[in-house]
Amino acid sequence: MRKVGVGLALAALAAACSSSSTSVSPDGINGPELAAVRSALSTALASASPVNDSFYSELSIFVFPFVDRASRIIEANGDTTRLVGIQLDISATESGTPVVAQFSAVLGWRGYRAARQTVDSVFFLLGAGVTPPLGDSLSVSFSPDSAGSGTGWVIAQAADSGVTSWLTRTGAFHVSGAAYGAAQTTSSGGLTLAASHGSMNGDYHLTAELVPDSATAVSAGRAFAGGIDAVKIRITGSLSSPPAPTR
Repeated sequence: MRKVGVGLALAALAAACSSSSTSVSPDGINGPELAAVRSALSTALASASPVNDSFYSELSIFVFPFVDRASRIIEANGDTTRLVGIQLDISATESGTPVVAQFSAVLGWRGYRAARQTVDSVFFLLGAGVTPPLGDSLSVSFSPDSAGSGTGWVIAQAADSGVTSWLTRTGAFHVSGAAYGAAQTTSSGGLTLAASHGSMNGDYHLTAELVPDSATAVSAGRAFAGGIDAVKIRITGSLSSPPAPTR
């Protein structure tokens, strides 16, 4: 089985599908806020194992363009946490070779500062599989090919946009259910991308240690049995290799 990496053809397909989205939700995220969340994630994770080779880049290309809403949860101290469930299901072939990845995630953040385009904190959990019920143990490594495997990060962002990251050592991420509405689809070059909005139910708890020196630890947990906003992306079909360039 090949790891995720279907290339520019799928990136173009995702762009074509997302550009036609007209969905409106009271939990909608404005563009600058999502950009701030993505910037914090990118700074903390883009060069960090085990996501540098595939998972974060694939989420950036195929999923984040469709993340346009996130549930608002008011904490006891009055702060607001935003939560969104994410599922990516790629089951395609490229030049006859399987390109398969199935994983679920939950993304959360709080403390968006519009004036300086930062967020106070972000957490991001990944687990293998897309069909509930899912129970993934969180550790420092993750493979979507290994059922029950999961990992996660907690990220704090300072006023100057610098980030501090903690990587999960223990914990669990459960998806007890998920339901989606009608998919928005687009096809090109033998591939079909279907994007669906809906809800995800589950819970998580984690203990994460500072990277790279593990000097401090943080713990967190939440149940979302009532459901949070979620998006699912499914990519299917067969992509042939492009013709060799002529001289």
